[in-house]
Amino acid sequence: MAGHGQLLSPCKNLEEDLVLFHYGELPAPEHFSLEQHLSGCANCTAYLKDLSALMPLTIKADDPPETFWLDYNRELRHKIAATRDKSWWSAKFGAFFQPRLLTAFGAIAVIAVALTLTLGKGVWQSRDLPREDEALMEVLPMAEDLDFFKTMDVLDNLDVLEFMASPEGAA
Repeated sequence: MAGHGQLLSPCKNLEEDLVLFHYGELPAPEHFSLEQHLSGCANCTAYLKDLSALMPLTIKADDPPETFWLDYNRELRHKIAATRDKSWWSAKFGAFFQPRLLTAFGAIAVIAVALTLTLGKGVWQSRDLPREDEALMEVLPMAEDLDFFKTMDVLDNLDVLEFMASPEGAA
């Protein structure tokens, strides 16, 4: 690494070529011209040297120690045991839907529906009105407006009364 833990900056147009040069993937004509440039440029040479030191560290395997795996295994076993010990409501609810109980619940549901439909006919009233009630329902709005119609008759007769009260009507 260069000096203070900082990479020296290479020539801007050659940075990608330096990485390819490091991996040996630079075509022959460019490889030759970059070697000539490296002989005269200290920054590019230092950058390539730092690159050679850093790149192997990026692929280094990071295997955790054996104690990590032992602790991980122990914690995992404890979590599985805790989950197994918990009784979930869904598991209890699901017990009702086992094949042997499902047929019993189905039979009970069919019997309940059948009893409701047969015995409930007398309990539930029909929503249809008898014919006499239908005629009454048609006349009822007019009966409510009867006072209004009586008032209208008085107003019709008011013109006659006013005419009779006037001196022309008296003659």
